[in-house]
Amino acid sequence: MDPLHNPATPDPSDADTSNHDDADPSTTRGLPPPTSVESLVNALLEAGPEVADHVVRAAQELLLAAQAVVDAAERAVDEQKDLRSRSGEPAPPAATNVHPIDRNE
Repeated sequence: MDPLHNPATPDPSDADTSNHDDADPSTTRGLPPPTSVESLVNALLEAGPEVADHVVRAAQELLLAAQAVVDAAERAVDEQKDLRSRSGEPAPPAATNVHPIDRNE
């Protein structure tokens, strides 16, 4: 598809361009197609409050699940740190041991 040619933009060389009363305004102005977020919002508005409420609850549940995964990973990292400190294993090197690479060499 040619990015410079928008098929929604009418061609001025078309024969009958004077009568646009019944045409879709988005096609006559050459507006880009709606984004996925805009399409989602439009669909939710058309579907009604019950569907919007269901989608919002599902999103909340998804966020709670993600939070549980992050919390579990944080606990696992803390346990690994505790195990390493008890076993006498050396800690990972400090950030001061990292030196930048001189690319001019």
